[in-house]
Amino acid sequence: MSLNVHGALFIGMVITALIAFFTGQLEFKEGFVSLPSLPEGILITNPFSAIGDVITHGLYTVVFSFLLVTIFDTTGTMIGVAQQAGLMRGNELPKARTALLADSAATTVGAMFGTSPTSAYIESSAGVAAGGRTGLTTLTVSILFGFTLLFSPLIGAVSGISAITAPALIIVGSLMMGAISDINWKELDEAFPAFLVVISMPLTSSIATGIALGFISYPLMKIAKGKWKEVHPFVYIFAVLFFIQLAFIGGH
Repeated sequence: MSLNVHGALFIGMVITALIAFFTGQLEFKEGFVSLPSLPEGILITNPFSAIGDVITHGLYTVVFSFLLVTIFDTTGTMIGVAQQAGLMRGNELPKARTALLADSAATTVGAMFGTSPTSAYIESSAGVAAGGRTGLTTLTVSILFGFTLLFSPLIGAVSGISAITAPALIIVGSLMMGAISDINWKELDEAFPAFLVVISMPLTSSIATGIALGFISYPLMKIAKGKWKEVHPFVYIFAVLFFIQLAFIGGH
């Protein structure tokens, strides 16, 4: 990475995988190739019946909790990755509506098959660090993901060893830290909420929880300093919603 070698992250993962293989830590007990299968099929075929189940079983708090977590997990990830890629325009993310629509469509379709939310994930920053900047990168990755369905035993064995995958994310994390230089650290009402977001994300293993604490602490700090008019009304609304979610429904 320090020598600006293209594909450095991937090369590092390959070298680590080879070391793991020759030291007996990486084993391919199920082979390398297998035909993809969907044992249970589509779990939800009728969305109206699913909505009826929510009403029947009183799952409002669950839906509300997941909605907040998914929205702000995705938003936080997109802004972080876009910042790293240099795609932000001031404080705005271009075509954010389109990006969020694509993410929500993917999450909906994925949920129908019983998967965890197929939303934007921070691992995408590894692709940005390798030089990916355009939609062609995403298209290429999606096609390659399609091929990985045939190599699920290989992917499962490699991804099961954190020493292979974690270093790439640690390096990417160091690259993303540069964005905190834009925070006004001299003003406590700006610095403390930002610090709380940064420190709570790794401690809680949740982007959404970090953002929630930021949404709650930011307006409180502004009110304490008499700057409550600088805070957008929606921030106050989300602060209340996040407080309810964390205090009564439970964190991510």
